[in-house]
Amino acid sequence: MADTLKETRCESQDTVASARSLAASSKQIDADMELPYSHFSAKSRVMIVVITAFTGLISPLASNMYYPSITTIRDDLNTTQSGITWTITAFVIAMAIFPLLWSNLADSIGRKPVYALSMLIFTCGSVGCALSRSLTALIAARVVQSAGSSAVQSAGAGTISDIYPREQRGTALGIYYLGPLLGPCLGPLIGGYIGQDAGWRWVFWVLAILGGVLLLLALFVLPETHRRIVSKTHSIQPVNIPPALSFKDNNPLLDIATVRYPVVALSMFLFAMLFGTYFTNATAQPLAYEGIYGLSQGMSGLCFLSSGVGCILGSTSGGRVTDLLLARHRRALEAATDSERVEDIKIPAEARLGAMWVGISLFMCAVIICGWLIEYELALAGVLVVQFFIGAGMAFTFQSLGGYLIDVFPTRSARITGVQNFWRSLWAAVIVQLFPTMHENIGWGWSYTVMFFLTLAALLLMQVVVFRGERLRQRFGPGPELR
Repeated sequence: MADTLKETRCESQDTVASARSLAASSKQIDADMELPYSHFSAKSRVMIVVITAFTGLISPLASNMYYPSITTIRDDLNTTQSGITWTITAFVIAMAIFPLLWSNLADSIGRKPVYALSMLIFTCGSVGCALSRSLTALIAARVVQSAGSSAVQSAGAGTISDIYPREQRGTALGIYYLGPLLGPCLGPLIGGYIGQDAGWRWVFWVLAILGGVLLLLALFVLPETHRRIVSKTHSIQPVNIPPALSFKDNNPLLDIATVRYPVVALSMFLFAMLFGTYFTNATAQPLAYEGIYGLSQGMSGLCFLSSGVGCILGSTSGGRVTDLLLARHRRALEAATDSERVEDIKIPAEARLGAMWVGISLFMCAVIICGWLIEYELALAGVLVVQFFIGAGMAFTFQSLGGYLIDVFPTRSARITGVQNFWRSLWAAVIVQLFPTMHENIGWGWSYTVMFFLTLAALLLMQVVVFRGERLRQRFGPGPELR
């Protein structure tokens, strides 16, 4: 009897201790959640987003700023059209590979050193391009230029995730994505007039100067934002803080292997088809403006303003819409549950995809209309109108997809963005190289129709993620250890 009483007393003490531990843990969680997500002020965060977006502009700007002068470069370097095309393909391939390395480095040593080092490399590559006297030298310099400029393609999304909580991240991502999406539009516009008035080498000198300015901003203005590093010196919420990476974990091949998860594979497929079509359209437009509509280099570049304005509208509105969708889901879950704790309410990442169909439908319709307008050499005004909708639809969809992947991998935001950049850039390099052959054999209309159906196939497959994504993640991954 005494032993029984003793055991009962011990069990009671254990129960009381467990209850006290649970209560203390609950109080600690509440105290942690009362801390700010980021210690940066609202103005500082806006400044960080603007600098990041501006730096993100550099890669697509460098990619096609010299397009209006490409025939002049071909003649100056005594090469062929297929030869000079390798300066585009080499840049895009490098743009696919290097962000995987940069994103791992950014998660290891922080964002600020990566921005500074990458802008230094980009500036050196731009100087090399300006001084090139042969096709081989230009291709090599373009690879160096791409290696430096591509860092922000992945690290930039990590920076946004560092300073904005999930419910505010969509709007900030919308501003950030303006940089990568406006580059293909602004590049030919700026490069067209510089190449026409000052010569093609000055296109690269201007890029070198811009790289130098961004290097100074990274060194002296942009603060470190990585949450693991910041949490050592400031009191912030202990969420979305990635663990320190070992050498084994710091492997880009492991990041690429995330495509084995169905939600990632289907998202990457849509990303690739979408961006490949957008990028091919951007590189092909000067051929139509100058060859069919008889515009000068400068006027051809000016026509890219149409899609640029569309990108601004699509990216900013897309980010705001995804944030509103998350807020609506939160309110619905709050009404349906008894929990008063905000952190207990789990909103599925797929909530960001609710309005994606609006942007991509707009994009696809505009693409196929554009191809046939050019095929029959119809009014230039009509082409410019559909270019606006191509830009708007692309930016809106891009923002939704990018935000979704960051929500699925909150502690690996830079690395998953590097992965999506890899797959979309790889496909863009392939389709850009194929487009001249397609154009010569089947014409503008059918070439754009082929790209339309490729994007449509990816969109239809993506509906599995939209409606069954949460179940797919629970069954096939990624698991919590990879998020």
